Amino acid sequence: MHDFTPLASGAPRQIPAAGPADQFEVLTRAVFNAGMTWRVAQAHWAAIAEAFADFDPDIVAGYDEHDVERLVADERLIRSRGKLAAIPRNARTFVRLAGEHDGFDTWLAGVGDDARERALCRQFRYIGEFGAYWSQYTLGMEVPDHRAWARARGRSLPPHLRDDT
Repeated sequence: MHDFTPLASGAPRQIPAAGPADQFEVLTRAVFNAGMTWRVAQAHWAAIAEAFADFDPDIVAGYDEHDVERLVADERLIRSRGKLAAIPRNARTFVRLAGEHDGFDTWLAGVGDDARERALCRQFRYIGEFGAYWSQYTLGMEVPDHRAWARARGRSLPPHLRDDT
């Protein structure tokens, strides 16, 4: 389980992805960050890690509707049925892409810089533009500066990423 607390500069924290569980954790964090502050997700992160087998995509890919019902009832979690159901579906996609391309990182690197964000949004549920950008940055991929990225899209950044000084 990684610490996703933004750096003092407001920039997202990059993590060393040692394997599929680390990569899948980043994608899962992007799902739970969507529509809420990182602090809310961080407050529940230990329970989310436990609920999703420490982000082992092979295990989570086997979750079914009964598992989703169990997770929705767990008061320690962010109980968004849509997000909780998206994680096993995303795990199945992750495992499929990793299997087809000799690893998720190989698939991601092979998509190409310009198309990577769209591919992540298209392949994974609850991962939008910012979640896709954030995932790439967090995994140490070459992406534009987060402020330049937002300006280029006419978007405002989440409060913890703004440079209001």
